[in-house]
Amino acid sequence: MKILITENQLHYIIENKNKIDVKKSIKYARLPKEYKEFALDHLKSYTKAKNGRITGLSLHTELNKKIQEKNLPNGFDMGVDKNGYYIHTHRARSKSYPTPGKISVKDIRFIDSTG
Repeated sequence: MKILITENQLHYIIENKNKIDVKKSIKYARLPKEYKEFALDHLKSYTKAKNGRITGLSLHTELNKKIQEKNLPNGFDMGVDKNGYYIHTHRARSKSYPTPGKISVKDIRFIDSTG
């Protein structure tokens, strides 16, 4: 017996499998509970969790507010590691900060320029 599925159905199956795997990786990551909760609430379809770092997250509301107030660029993603929150592109990342609101304007502009 052959089972036929459409390309959309296959894409849906693969995407959901990846999300389940990422959620499991985040659950068992060696990170503070606060960072894990943030990561689970801000998942994107391409979020990755490996070696104590979670990348490809959507931006935190504190950071979005800062970006809008100061009219800053936002062409990057957010990440979390054991030292805190950071922003990154595929080429560069900022240092880690204890809260997303403390990410400097200088870092925001530089990281956006690398994307």
